[in-house]
Amino acid sequence: MREQAAFEARTLVRQSSVCVISTLSKNLQGYPFGSVSPFMTDSQGRLVFYIAGIAQHSRNLTEDSRMCATVFDAAEQGDQNAHARVTIVGDAAPVPAEESDALLERYERQYPEAISYRQAHDFQLWRMDVKRVRYIGGFGHIFWIEQNEWDAQEPEWTLEDEKRMVEHMNDDHADANQLMLKLIHQIEAEHVIMTTIVPDGCYLRANEKNYYIQFENVCMDSQAVRMELVRLTKLARKELNTSTETAQD
Repeated sequence: MREQAAFEARTLVRQSSVCVISTLSKNLQGYPFGSVSPFMTDSQGRLVFYIAGIAQHSRNLTEDSRMCATVFDAAEQGDQNAHARVTIVGDAAPVPAEESDALLERYERQYPEAISYRQAHDFQLWRMDVKRVRYIGGFGHIFWIEQNEWDAQEPEWTLEDEKRMVEHMNDDHADANQLMLKLIHQIEAEHVIMTTIVPDGCYLRANEKNYYIQFENVCMDSQAVRMELVRLTKLARKELNTSTETAQD
């Protein structure tokens, strides 16, 4: 049950691109300060934010690293209390210089609009190490998820390896990106690019929006990723052929 809850919580976070982040106010000491922010997750499930140096959160985190992020599906209609949400509690710190360039390049693939921020207001990547997670999957489906249950194992590939895999898919298999988006999200788009690969899935971008594709198996090396992408593409082609045959009957 707990393992399933951790999977559901992690999937909700992977599928989301915006959360409410709360830090401890420097100006009003002892009080939380919250706002909406885009984010991405790394391979291990840690949250990454791109924050301006002049922003309140940047100032707050410089004084006190403690923060939380609340993720929920804003598209869900009706009583929000009946829908799933995740609150992640942890400590944030600037991403070390030796990692920053490659991680920022990945962030900009997911959020191209962030490219213009490089020279504005001294933006910086912050990464949140998870301490504990509160998952509410609906009424009566409530769990605390511990750090060791949340943190995923780091894959064998590097960010540079990921970049090469993504470029290969975009340069040589653009049709596969389109097929996977159609299969999983029922969306047809002329221009679909892959932006990110994590062990449990990948991200496609179309129509200025990111879409998460869940893998059937967790992939810890590049060969496993290739096999999973081939499996999804074949399944998508099969579904397409079946739909075409049905329409012709």
